[in-house]
Amino acid sequence: MIYQILDELAATSSRLEKESILRREKDNDLLKKVLIAALCPMTNYYIRKIPKYEIDRPVMLTLEKALEKLSQLSSRKVTGNSAIEYLSLLLSEVEPEDAIVITRVIEKDLRCGVSEKTVNKIWPKLIMEFPVMLCAQYDDKAIANIKFPAYVQLKLDGMRFNAICRNNTVEFRSRNGKEINVRGHLEKEFLELAAGRECVFDGELLVFDEDRYQFLPRQTSNGILSKSLKGTISDNECSRIGATLWDCIPYKNWVTGKCTIPYKARLQEVRESVTRVESDKISMVWNEIVADLESAKKIFEKFLGEGQEGTILKNIGSPWESKRVKHQIKFKGELECDLKIVGWEEGTGKNVGRLGALVAESSDSVVRVSIGSGYTDADRDSIKPDCIGGIVSVKYNARIKDKKTGGDSLFLPIFVEIRLDKTEADSSKAIK
Repeated sequence: MIYQILDELAATSSRLEKESILRREKDNDLLKKVLIAALCPMTNYYIRKIPKYEIDRPVMLTLEKALEKLSQLSSRKVTGNSAIEYLSLLLSEVEPEDAIVITRVIEKDLRCGVSEKTVNKIWPKLIMEFPVMLCAQYDDKAIANIKFPAYVQLKLDGMRFNAICRNNTVEFRSRNGKEINVRGHLEKEFLELAAGRECVFDGELLVFDEDRYQFLPRQTSNGILSKSLKGTISDNECSRIGATLWDCIPYKNWVTGKCTIPYKARLQEVRESVTRVESDKISMVWNEIVADLESAKKIFEKFLGEGQEGTILKNIGSPWESKRVKHQIKFKGELECDLKIVGWEEGTGKNVGRLGALVAESSDSVVRVSIGSGYTDADRDSIKPDCIGGIVSVKYNARIKDKKTGGDSLFLPIFVEIRLDKTEADSSKAIK
């Protein structure tokens, strides 16, 4: 039953239709348990690869009972090879379709294009949304919220992450709560940074080149980091991951979504921690105080001329809040947005049998565009129809009206990357 509902959800790209299906199942307690088990960002099952299991054994467990048994994995009461054997037996003792549901729960991906926000629209606060503070886009109205003097920081071009330090352990998570598997690398450094505190470091991961001299270009670096979300990253690749930090939030404040400690004090904590540890893998973000907007713009233009992505302007005394805030503003040289993939089109000519274009939309389906350029041959070979429901980053020149449909679209859209670390597309209001 649950498997069929997930299939029905996956079969439509319409957010409204997905909400309608979930609303129809509003009293389905088992579906709610599956959604919680799969989407809660703070639940991890610590299994890198689904083990082989038997599909013709007598059914011994219901899906509901099997979900309850997953607590043995999430609580780490069963670990290592014992956990693999435990999961293999559990999958062998349920209906084959229920086994598929459980594997998706373990992988934290139900493959039906439903996010925490969508679920919480139907069942308010059912799923804890992963705490993250996001910046506002630059415009004249937004800039009025900045109080000078203010911080200007370099905008990095890697993978946003949190290092969650508590109980003398550290977990690395992407901005949507997915576990980042660094295969033991960076853990020692972050435990030293935390120095026994329960805190969350906020920053960006990037990958050094083989000589460890400079960071790789965005697509190459993020391509490697995406493997850490899939669990396929190599030890050598992990050893070349570096972290740049710009915030440190007490864990108790992070989980509640609000920290009133002024940013100046939080940034100073980052500075002191990085200085104390002295690791060549950990750095603090480039930072400078400016007295006015003109000075901020000059720094932005300087970095843009050097090939950097842009800058962030931040209020010195601002709190940390789990939402898109008005007291931090992005300055970017190119227009870019994140869209939901709603279609996969086969190519023509040399691209017959592989990707020709992706069709993508804003979260509210107001902006819709076909993205046909920017792909490498490797991209066209590797991006399959199962990417539908995921998120794609797109660069473009302007937001325009489509001459054929009359709807909103993008002028000269160029593929940047598939974002495995994101589950929510930008709304039309955020797309300039």
